[in-house]
Amino acid sequence: MKRLIAVIMMLLMAMGSTLPVFGAIVTNADPWAVASMEFAYNQGLITEDDLLDAKRDITRIEFCKIVVLLYEKNKGEKLIPRNKSPFTDCDDAAVISAYEAGIISGTEPTKFQPNDTLTREQLAIMLNRILKNWDITLKAGTKKYAFPDITVLMQHSIDVINKVKAAGILVGEDDGQFYPMRGLTFEEAVIGLVKTCHYAEKSAEVVEDKTEGTEQESISAEAEEPLEEKQASNDTSIQNETPYNTVYIKDKKISLEETSKQLIGDWGNPDRIDSTVYGLKRYVYIGNYENYFFVTLKDDKIIEVFVPTKNFSYLGTDGDGTSVDIKQIDYISLVEHSAIIETEATHAGIPLDYEGTIRGLLLQDREFAYGNSEKSGLTAAERITLGTELLDLIQVKRKEQGVPLLTEIEKLSSVAMAHSKDMVDNKYFSYTGQDGSSPFTRIQAEKIFFTSALEVIAKQRGDVTDVYQQWIRTGAQFQALLDPTMDSAGVGVAQSAKDLYVTIDLCGGIKE
Repeated sequence: MKRLIAVIMMLLMAMGSTLPVFGAIVTNADPWAVASMEFAYNQGLITEDDLLDAKRDITRIEFCKIVVLLYEKNKGEKLIPRNKSPFTDCDDAAVISAYEAGIISGTEPTKFQPNDTLTREQLAIMLNRILKNWDITLKAGTKKYAFPDITVLMQHSIDVINKVKAAGILVGEDDGQFYPMRGLTFEEAVIGLVKTCHYAEKSAEVVEDKTEGTEQESISAEAEEPLEEKQASNDTSIQNETPYNTVYIKDKKISLEETSKQLIGDWGNPDRIDSTVYGLKRYVYIGNYENYFFVTLKDDKIIEVFVPTKNFSYLGTDGDGTSVDIKQIDYISLVEHSAIIETEATHAGIPLDYEGTIRGLLLQDREFAYGNSEKSGLTAAERITLGTELLDLIQVKRKEQGVPLLTEIEKLSSVAMAHSKDMVDNKYFSYTGQDGSSPFTRIQAEKIFFTSALEVIAKQRGDVTDVYQQWIRTGAQFQALLDPTMDSAGVGVAQSAKDLYVTIDLCGGIKE
C-alpha cells in the first residue's frame, strides 16, 4: 500500500500545473471548498469551467469521468473498455471503464441514468469502491446508524455510510442528518473525492502491501529493527542518538527529546524565541539565512526540528537532490506534498517542490505530528510573529538561489495585512479585493511608488511550515517569491478559525 500511494502521488506531481501569480484560482466555490477545488484542478482532474461553476449539481457521468482520471493516474495507463456497455442508456467509455473496474454500477440492471444528479448515498458507495480498488478496507462504524435518517436505506448502504462517516470522509449536515437522497453540488463531490485521497495516503502507513510478499516483509523487518532496539532501552541518551530522531545540520547533530539546555549548549542562544500557533515556544536560529533552522519545544523538550535549507542530512538523505534520491522512504504524502519516513515515535517529512526537488526537512515527534492542535484567536503579536517567520523562509530560499534579500517595509506590511484581514472579514480568497482593488492599486493607495510589484496569497490551516509547503509546490508562487527584481516586501497574516490567510506584497525600485 505504501508503494501504491507513492505511485499515486508521484503521478499527480508529475503533471502539476503552473498557475499565474495573480488570480491563481478563480472559482465561485464556497470558501470551505476552495482548497479541494484547487487541489483537483492542479492535478488535472477538473477544468477551469468546473472551477467557475462549482455550485452546480454534479451528474453521475461527470463524477464518473473524474474518478476514471484519478484511476488512470494511479495505474499510469489509459483505461480502455474491454466490452460493450452493459447499459442501454449510456455508452460513454469512462462509464464502461468505471463499471469494469468495479467502481460504479447501474441504478437498474441495464440503466445508468448518466444525467441524473449524483446523490449523497451514491457518493458514499463510489468512494468506498475507490478505496477497495486501492486495497483499503474501511472499518465498520461503531454506531448502528451513523445518522438517524439512513434507517430507511438498504443494509449495504447503511453499512457503507457508517464506514465513510467513521473514516471522516463524509459528514452530515448541521442538524445531524445525512440526507442520503439529496443531490450533490460539484464542489461537494470533489471534497469527498479529495478527502478519500487524503485518507488513502494516511492509511498507507498501517496497511501492508500484500503484493510484495515475503520480500516486503523482510524489508519491513529490517527497517524496524533499530526502532525495536530503541524502544527496548530506557536510557534517554541512547534514545537521543537514534538515527530516526536525529538530523545533522552542517555535520552537527540535533535530536528530538533534547532539552533547551542541551540545545543552547550545542548551538548557543537562539536569535529569537517565538510563540507558535500551538502555544509552544520556538527557538529560531537564523544563521545568516544559510544555516537557518528552528525547533519547537514542549515541556522543555524538542518535539520539532525544521530545516528549510539544503544543509541537512537525515538517514543518508541530504538536501541537495530530488525525490528519487530519498532513502528509506515510506510514502509520499498528498497532504504534506512531502516524502514521509515514519516510525512509531517519529514523523519526518521531506518537502518537495513542484518539480520534485528536495526543499528541506521537517522532523517531528509522531504524537505531536498527528495530534497537534493549532490555536484559533491568535493575538496581533502572534500573527506578526508568523509573518516574521514566513519572511525568514522567503529570505532563506532567496539566499539559496543567490538573489538579493528583501527589506521589510512597514507600509507594505500594512497593505498586506489589510488585504488578509479583508479576506477573513468578507469570507473570500482572491487577489481582487471586495472593492475591486488589485494588488497594484492597494499598494499605490498608500503612496508607495515602485518599478515592479507582485503579490502572493495563501490560505492554509496549520503553521508556517504548511504555508511553506504550499508555496513551494505552486511553481508560479515560488518563482514570484524568488523574483530577483524585487527588493522590498510586506507580510500580513490574518486568521479565520484555524485557517491562516497570508498576503505577501513584493516591490522592486520602491519609492515612498
